[in-house]
Amino acid sequence: MTRKLIAFASLGIACSVSAQTTEINPDRYRVESGVAFELLSFGVSHFLFEWTDSSGTFTGLDDPTLEIVAGETYTFQRFDGSHPFAICDDTLPVSGTDGAYDRTTFDSAVINAATLTPIADFTADPGPTTDMITWTPGIDDVGVYYYTCTIIGHPGMTGRIEVIEPVDDCLADVNGDGAVTPTDFTAWINAFNNNLPECDQNGDNACTPTDFTAWINNFNAGC
Repeated sequence: MTRKLIAFASLGIACSVSAQTTEINPDRYRVESGVAFELLSFGVSHFLFEWTDSSGTFTGLDDPTLEIVAGETYTFQRFDGSHPFAICDDTLPVSGTDGAYDRTTFDSAVINAATLTPIADFTADPGPTTDMITWTPGIDDVGVYYYTCTIIGHPGMTGRIEVIEPVDDCLADVNGDGAVTPTDFTAWINAFNNNLPECDQNGDNACTPTDFTAWINNFNAGC
């Protein structure tokens, strides 16, 4: 087959940007890449989460449910002077829904038993220390977890973490910059002309002109 450069034409296709953080609803966020969560507090009622990534800056989120991805590294650091923050497994007794979970036990032994181990590694002490939790969950850690203030009289300072499997790579992002834009069309042409793996958009392990139509479909589907 004679390979040749395909001229750029007006494609009339939509653009979808791949985000590190996706707001599923006002109380649930999918955070696809490792970030540094900064933890403040609102009285004895809520932890307030803040973080920044390529999707923007998120501030003042009350006890959000977080979807984080196995294999990524996340840190959790307390920035005010009270309320130790601990990550627990799903044996921690809780009730409620996204953004409104309550710990239903006032037994410190139960809290400690549910806290991931080593307990010191999964407890972030309040500021002004620089103590933090650094967590890189593995694929075997996929599941449901809860965070809570370890002070037994602060049950409302509780939320949910879900470790999910890695998100599939976005085929349309041929140039690998984390965004799906028309520049990926030029990158696909280069992949086609040079018979690169990124050319294969339809999964048939070949680089052919049919992959151009598959790239358009992947582009329109977004990531």
